[in-house]
Amino acid sequence: MSTKKSAVCYLTRIPDSETIEFAEQLARDSRLTSNVDIYIMIDDNNYQIPKNSSIHFIQINNQECIANGYHSSNKIEMNKDCISWDKAIYYFCQVKKLDYSFVWLIEDDTFIPSVDAFVFLHEKYSKDGCGDLICQKNDENLHGNTSGWKWADVVGKFQPPWYHSMVCAIGCSRKLLDGIATYAQQRHFLPFIEYMFNTIAMQNHLKVVNPPELNTIVFRENWTWEHVQQRPNNWFHPFKNEHIRRENRLKIANAWQPPSQNMDYTANVGYQNNMQYQGGQMPQYPYFMPPSQGAMSSSGNVITSLVYPPNIPPPYPKH
Repeated sequence: MSTKKSAVCYLTRIPDSETIEFAEQLARDSRLTSNVDIYIMIDDNNYQIPKNSSIHFIQINNQECIANGYHSSNKIEMNKDCISWDKAIYYFCQVKKLDYSFVWLIEDDTFIPSVDAFVFLHEKYSKDGCGDLICQKNDENLHGNTSGWKWADVVGKFQPPWYHSMVCAIGCSRKLLDGIATYAQQRHFLPFIEYMFNTIAMQNHLKVVNPPELNTIVFRENWTWEHVQQRPNNWFHPFKNEHIRRENRLKIANAWQPPSQNMDYTANVGYQNNMQYQGGQMPQYPYFMPPSQGAMSSSGNVITSLVYPPNIPPPYPKH
């Protein structure tokens, strides 16, 4: 089967009606119907899946994921072995590994203001070579310092350097998904998602892109209509109230003209080839979370660090 198609997967326990409505809009959009499949991962296996939908609803038994090594990716936060994150990673890394070249994983409290806002980011970064991990930031921990954040949890799971980001909405290439599959096969579990994606990407010489449209993906913020109106191409997290999400989408539909396809936004791009960063300075919006001390600037400077031979997975610590 061709691997040129992409997928979008909303991660839910039980999907609310607004998430389903927007997923249906994505599935029906003529720009996406031929090459992008829309999924909703449902953690609650007792949920009754709606009939006659253009969305692919997925429910996976917890034990199936655990038996295949896809578990514990958010246990540090949720204290559960298997949630929709583990199931979605399992599904796209293993079950559908031949079907998709690029996958968006999006938590259901992430707000994408319009189909146009999704299409703009998707068309810019989902093509081969444009990026292997599209995420909010790429903070670096060069020497394995375990003070601060949750860095102590990385010990025994990866050798330094380590990297992390908020991952409430991310894009993943097949190369990155294959790297995660290799880790699950070798270690029989998944590390915490907020450092797993970035660290595997960087240690496997993949390209990490931090678009300004994702710098409104943060842990906690009271987003308002004014914020959305100012940056209608941005994706926002958290946006938990489905009624406010629906109301804002209607306002956008009535007020916003999509940007020209010729418009361009500066993005930070990082990849490990002795870890280079390229691109202009990311706009310092009020809600941008600045990188931790030691992160590379956009000037193209090089930090000497672990470099693994091409096509050889990093030496993961023994289980």
